[in-house]
Amino acid sequence: MLHRRILIASLTFFLSTTPVFAATNAQDLRAQSAASRAAARREEIKANIQARLDARKQQVVERVQERLSNVNERRTEHFLKVLDRLSAILDKIESRTEKAKAEGKNVTAIETAIASARTAISSAQSAVDAQKGKTYQITVTDDGTAKGEVEAMIKQLHADLKTVYDTIVAARQAVQNVYQQIKTVVGSTKDATPSAVTP
Repeated sequence: MLHRRILIASLTFFLSTTPVFAATNAQDLRAQSAASRAAARREEIKANIQARLDARKQQVVERVQERLSNVNERRTEHFLKVLDRLSAILDKIESRTEKAKAEGKNVTAIETAIASARTAISSAQSAVDAQKGKTYQITVTDDGTAKGEVEAMIKQLHADLKTVYDTIVAARQAVQNVYQQIKTVVGSTKDATPSAVTP
């Protein structure tokens, strides 16, 4: 009988504690499930924020690329206008040289300088045409290096434009040289002054 009482008491104890363990396990499972859902939600939010940041960075890169293209276009158009003006001045000087030659003046040095100026203008024209055809594509390989890649492309554009600018200055100086020479041979020419053209 004692044995039976012990058996009943232990069974009662076991059966009465099982729901507590089951309830504790269910609460633990719900807490773990809530924690995993919260962690998944945080990861989703992080991914969403990262996608927005990536989209913003892409937009910034595209805007910078568009600005580089616009700067290149404006500068090359300006350079072409300067070269057209230098060519027009050189044409006027050449016309004046022909008149001086018809009057019997020695214009050999002027004709040589005109040929040199035409070569400088042609060289500058080629440089401007090559620059106009260039595109500045920014390829971002890593978020950490994006700023450096954009800065490098900006520096490249400035260096390229500086090179073209130097050829424009050389052409302008060649035309200025022709102007100085014709001025010594013929006198002042009021209608053609290359110093009025600034690159």
